[in-house]
Amino acid sequence: MRLSRSRLSLIALAALLAGCSTPTDEAAAPAADVPSAAVDSTLAGELPDTIKSSKQISLGALWETPPVISVTTTDTSTPVGIAPDLAAAIAPVLGVKVVWKNMQWPAQLPGVQSGSVDALWGQVSATEEREKSVVDLVPFYKSTMALLMLSDKTSGVTGLAGMCGKKVGLPVGSIQSDTVKKVSAASCASNPIQLAEYSGATAAISAVKAGTVDAWMDSTTSQQAAVKKSGSTFAVVEVPTSEFAAQYTTIAIGKAQPGLTKAVLGAMQKILADGTYDKIMAKYDMTSAAITSSELVANPVSKTAIGEKAAS
Repeated sequence: MRLSRSRLSLIALAALLAGCSTPTDEAAAPAADVPSAAVDSTLAGELPDTIKSSKQISLGALWETPPVISVTTTDTSTPVGIAPDLAAAIAPVLGVKVVWKNMQWPAQLPGVQSGSVDALWGQVSATEEREKSVVDLVPFYKSTMALLMLSDKTSGVTGLAGMCGKKVGLPVGSIQSDTVKKVSAASCASNPIQLAEYSGATAAISAVKAGTVDAWMDSTTSQQAAVKKSGSTFAVVEVPTSEFAAQYTTIAIGKAQPGLTKAVLGAMQKILADGTYDKIMAKYDMTSAAITSSELVANPVSKTAIGEKAAS
């Protein structure tokens, strides 16, 4: 049985996230091309009372990182991609519907901590610091990092060490900046890498195309999607894992909602076990970034218990 699209129509454009979401960027989740599942009463019972009452989970992400989450040219009000499909697959397991909000990156972690959204599902990388102090994290894929460059500018570049004296675009406040600075200090001391921050991929990719920056650094999967869309304009240079280890991208949930984390984690484990997760990853040519059942745990980097914060 497929999830009915009529049950997942766009909700009214109201209660936009002040200072966080962009205009008209709130939508009910699109139906995924995957089988629905009966409600798991045990997992649904873990949900916070507010979600049980509303039967709705609000999710935030920046809709600019295909194939994880983006929009189509014919419908910019409904997100599509891996994250929306996975969310649509776990929704019937928990007996809820999903509402998406388009949120710029700098506002995402403060937004989920304040309760503006129930969870973030798109761009949050797993780090020990985040797991111990800010949010509980549930991984949904794992990818290396890569540089997106103009096709005719990649000669001699095999990683960050080849970017000495060049300007690299990075997400605002991202964990990537520390890594780039370390590589620059070690390999480019006399001609350091210059950094430029962007709130989203669209502006950064436009900057690469215009020559304002020499490269945009993001997950390899997102960069490959950009190349596929642009044709021969861009090329991808994968950053070696010796410079930047592969990272989990996660579902981020505030520490104050441990029941929601347990419910989402359990639902993800259920759709991984029944093959739905693998079908969705294959649909987007992301099989190589799929995680295993042993990796699908809360807070995979630090192993911090759900809802707990490390002592300061």
